[in-house]
Amino acid sequence: MPPKYPPVRALCLHGHFYQPPREHPWLGVVGPEASAAPDRDWNTRITRECYAPNTEARVLDAAGRLCDLVNCYEWTSFDFGPTLLSWLEPHAPEVFAAVRRADVASHARTGHGNAWASAFGHPILPLSTPRDVRTQVRWGRRDFEHRFGRAPEGMWLPEMAVDRMALTTLAESGITLVLLTPHQAARIRPLGAGDAAWTAVTPESLDVGRLYRCVLPRGRFVDVLFRQAELSQGVAFGELLGDGVELAKRLGSALADDERIVTIAVDGETYGHHHRFGEMALAAALRVLRADPEIELVGPAAFRDAHPPTHEVDIVEGTSWSCPHGVERWRADCGCRVGGPPDWTQGWRAPLRQAIDWLRDETAVVYETRAGEVLREPWGARDRYVECVLDPGRTAGFLAAEASGRLSPAGTMQARRALELARHALLMQTSCGWFFDDLGGLEPMQILRYAARAIELAEVLGRRLEDGFVDRLAPARSNVRGESGADIYRRARGRAATPARVAASGAILAVLGQPPRVPGYELGFSAAPAGGELEAEVRVTELATGAMSAVRVVAVRAADGTPSCEVADARFTLASLFGVQRESLVEAVGREGVSATRAGRHGALARLRTILEPLLAADTPLPIELAMLLGYEAADEIVAAVEGPAPALAELHARAAALRARGVIFPARWLARRLARALEERIVALPAGAADALALLDLVDATGVVLDLSRAQMRALGWWREALPAVRDTPVISRLCERLRIAPAMNDE
Repeated sequence: MPPKYPPVRALCLHGHFYQPPREHPWLGVVGPEASAAPDRDWNTRITRECYAPNTEARVLDAAGRLCDLVNCYEWTSFDFGPTLLSWLEPHAPEVFAAVRRADVASHARTGHGNAWASAFGHPILPLSTPRDVRTQVRWGRRDFEHRFGRAPEGMWLPEMAVDRMALTTLAESGITLVLLTPHQAARIRPLGAGDAAWTAVTPESLDVGRLYRCVLPRGRFVDVLFRQAELSQGVAFGELLGDGVELAKRLGSALADDERIVTIAVDGETYGHHHRFGEMALAAALRVLRADPEIELVGPAAFRDAHPPTHEVDIVEGTSWSCPHGVERWRADCGCRVGGPPDWTQGWRAPLRQAIDWLRDETAVVYETRAGEVLREPWGARDRYVECVLDPGRTAGFLAAEASGRLSPAGTMQARRALELARHALLMQTSCGWFFDDLGGLEPMQILRYAARAIELAEVLGRRLEDGFVDRLAPARSNVRGESGADIYRRARGRAATPARVAASGAILAVLGQPPRVPGYELGFSAAPAGGELEAEVRVTELATGAMSAVRVVAVRAADGTPSCEVADARFTLASLFGVQRESLVEAVGREGVSATRAGRHGALARLRTILEPLLAADTPLPIELAMLLGYEAADEIVAAVEGPAPALAELHARAAALRARGVIFPARWLARRLARALEERIVALPAGAADALALLDLVDATGVVLDLSRAQMRALGWWREALPAVRDTPVISRLCERLRIAPAMNDE
């Protein structure tokens, strides 16, 4: 174990990294989201803007040259929402790996990892039932153990929403640390003072520089660290991220000389998403703070080692960090909002809360009844079902262990449906559904889709709940189009994956010559397409529950090539495809179109070459259409050569310079992206790739395109730090560092 160290002036920076769950409840994948442009979806966009940059945050010197890279997660306390991690690990594995490395490194340094757990589905715990709180906490803890390989010490309370019931549940699960904000403290007294009088506190009078203990029944406790609210707000919403060095000075000036701690807690997306380049300001500040021998960057657990709590705290029940009215933001029109026109109201929140709470309670009855027919301990099984959420391959063994007897195929399906019902009933309580300004927004629509899935599963288990849910939701009104809650629910339910839609979408893809894939389902066709037509029985198997359906389809392509599919009395078209299918189809059609266009362009220019080349040699002005056409052709040739073996970069440079001088216009975005990738490949091959990298940079200059050098810079600096001086201290490497704007002063670090 590393030694415990008593920091003289302790600073804790905590980031809460979280995104609302965005997976399609039936398909289990995140679909394309147009509002996230230029990225595919919001998870991808915020990973690019925030989660990834914080793993290698750039620090620039006064001349704007890269001088350091900082993994911010290694020097800050943090938590990631489990539903975000479930997306991040497979879709951005290098980011997830860097987050894990940061936790391991901080644990080696202080005896405590920087990572905290988080309640699984980000519900408002004081508005949840005690049974649901227990499951959310247990799932959050188990998810953390699965991903970080150790037990968590602290857990993030969604929206810092707290009551004693939630804290007691945390303590029962072995969680002993939470973060709160000052207005959530009601009173304090010395620990062990028995019946001594409490001292009431206000946000202004509470000493936030010390750790407090919330004493709970049966000898349990949770220790509480209160954030410095004003400074945290300045980081999140003020100008403190405008300059990293100034941020370090501001944080340093807040530190006392008496072994207290200053705690900053903000949304992690502050660093890069909400504030562009916020991760760079954070990295620069961390670099300055780490260099100060009187300051220790610590997590709450490491601080507790040196300074255990001396005082007890009693909390204000039902409070949160983002609503001064307690937890009303998640059940009433309390006035809290993000933005929107002044005449917008949030009167929709109360009907949404009433409908979701009603559905939660009704599905609990369905689950307890139907799961109880096949499982020994329904609610215990739900707590343990997280093992199957983390690894669906465990489902068969899990059911065998949990069953009250030998399960028949029907009993197995009943158990799986009941457990999926319970899971969606938890997900539909995600806090984001109420946080924003309109019922028709992405987040309320998402929880309504979870509700629709829960309603569907309850119905196949024998209980119809949709009418009661819609009746309670109907009074809600959207600010945008005046739609009722019932209207919006019907739109959300319209994205459901019925067996007919699943089969039809697969059939449409099949007659288009595309793989008939539907995420979350297996399809088996009794016949193959012939002549642009398909008449077959489709066996649809839902992977989450094992439910199987047989659907008769008749799919055809019209004379203009447009496909459609008939299932019983319903007709499905391209618009009926799921978002991920439309995305794949557009990519396939795009590839075909680009290939055909490229072939046509190449053929046309080849036929005209004997005329064009003399005219170009005579400096004849080019019409813009021809200049662009020649630019695309030349860019194709450049990329093919650069990505091939042993490219003649000097010849390419000369040709590109000559074409540009004659007015040829290169496709800047496409060419820059491909050349940046080629440059990074050469950086990875250092030192052997150094000369090629320099030649490639010369080629880039000749084309006139502008490259984003950030990834190449980071790879080069990372290589430099690992390389032996005899390998790195060469003229060609020095020139490359200069071209990449890597600060020489940092090359020796």
